[in-house]
Amino acid sequence: MELKDNERLDDLQIGGLYIIQDPSEYCFTSDAVALANFAKCKSGGRLVDLCSGSGVIGILMNAKNKIKDVYLVELQKHLADMSSRSIEYNHLKNFHVVNAPLQNIYKTIGEGVFDTVVCNPPYKKSGTTTLYNAKESISIARHEIAVTLEDIISESARLLKFGGDMYICNKEERLVDIMFLSRKYGLEPKEMKILSSNSGANVVMLKCRKGGKCGIKILR
Repeated sequence: MELKDNERLDDLQIGGLYIIQDPSEYCFTSDAVALANFAKCKSGGRLVDLCSGSGVIGILMNAKNKIKDVYLVELQKHLADMSSRSIEYNHLKNFHVVNAPLQNIYKTIGEGVFDTVVCNPPYKKSGTTTLYNAKESISIARHEIAVTLEDIISESARLLKFGGDMYICNKEERLVDIMFLSRKYGLEPKEMKILSSNSGANVVMLKCRKGGKCGIKILR
């Protein structure tokens, strides 16, 4: 496995695992690592990571849970390629990289067959006053250009088994949107954790269960 121009190997500091990143493109943040630590997948379960980027969440979760199958769904070809080569470098045999839009991805990878869906989505709503990055690939990763929050949540509901869990993070300003859309598609919010920031732009992580009963726990 050879690195391409500008790429580097980053130590994930668990299980001798490394991941390929390109600092000139979108790189994963501490939010992704926090979400990987927050999310769970049962032993022998099946996991799908939507908007998977370089694959860091799936790789970290696989290292901490005995997962049968991990699917990484990523629209951007160069990110999907990096995640495929990271999987090859780490000799991970239970991974499947799907380079495709996530809308209707259940038709390709299966409906109602996953125990866990995890997603670190684009945070910024399309059409807001926030400026796009000059590089289109970074804008797509940060803004709802190719996918919306509703797309993600509705697709998660289709992918999950009854009783399965969706884990998602976003800026606190989108919390009501997440809760409203989750209930709309039969995913009941069950746990929430807030990641405080010195900048004041707090991030929330939410666990929602397909067919879950009403009641949420705030984790500290």
